Amino acid sequence: MFGVKNMKEVNYEKVGMKLRKAREYLNLTQEQVANILNVGRDAILRIEKGTRKVSADELSNFSRLYKISMDEIMNDSPYVSNEQAYARGFEKLSLKDQKEILDLIKLKNDYKNKEL
Repeated sequence: MFGVKNMKEVNYEKVGMKLRKAREYLNLTQEQVANILNVGRDAILRIEKGTRKVSADELSNFSRLYKISMDEIMNDSPYVSNEQAYARGFEKLSLKDQKEILDLIKLKNDYKNKEL
């Protein structure tokens, strides 16, 4: 018989909590997400509460909308936004490198403002 040994059960409450945090981080309402993903608001509510399973297609759609990997949604690690991940990487840089990056950002913003 074929099967996967030691496959962990999905904790849909944790999955729902991550999806809710990601939605809130993007300042989206459940209604907006439901419209974007073409599902009912009740489905979003139940998924976020962990009382409804998430299909593979829905998981893929959430992943694309929230810009986080499906693995990140489904595994036990806490939700980390891209900005948080960038900040962690930035903090690891030398002060000189941090200053260079901030100078580049300022230069880019100044150039962008001149175009407007």
